[in-house]
Amino acid sequence: MYTTDQIRSLIQAGKEKDFYKSYAWQRTAAAARKRQNNECQRCKAKGFYSRCEIVHHIKPLKQRPDLAYDQDNLECLCLDCHNEEHMGKAAEPSGYTNEERW
Repeated sequence: MYTTDQIRSLIQAGKEKDFYKSYAWQRTAAAARKRQNNECQRCKAKGFYSRCEIVHHIKPLKQRPDLAYDQDNLECLCLDCHNEEHMGKAAEPSGYTNEERW
């Protein structure tokens, strides 16, 4: 498991992908999916069902690496809701097209 300082170092080096590939993150994301019934929480709030495709940090990892593994800072989203969340932000030009972006 990466410490907060190690996550900051990864971010500064432009290697946050390493965090998302880590076993600790995979376990954390799996726990979030289970806790949120593998459903997109934004679709659910609107009365719809979509499968969780991405576990999203509510407070961004780059701004709050101390909350990287905090279940209360994680939200299951479908691709459409995740892309909508990142519209106008520093999202990849083609949008996120795969699970967990990486």
